[in-house]
Amino acid sequence: MLATNTLRMLPMAAAAALLATSANAQSIRISTQGKTADQIRAEVVKAAESLCWRETVGASFPVDARRLCVDATVKATFAQAPGLGLTLAQR
Repeated sequence: MLATNTLRMLPMAAAAALLATSANAQSIRISTQGKTADQIRAEVVKAAESLCWRETVGASFPVDARRLCVDATVKATFAQAPGLGLTLAQR
């Protein structure tokens, strides 16, 4: 099991590079208790897509902006939670 007693929730800040400021960044909490690494990754990506959809409304190039936002948000999320032992797949 990936979750520890002290780290049961994975905070996910939608700190979308260039799109959201720290003052208006949104967040979603994802429970990690009893979940596999693949389940957590899938939930993080799904949450990032949801947050970034809202953040990129009205962008000049919304598809590109959304993809950049999701990538940055997922990367930032896993960087904030090293205690889970999860890493992003390297390309």
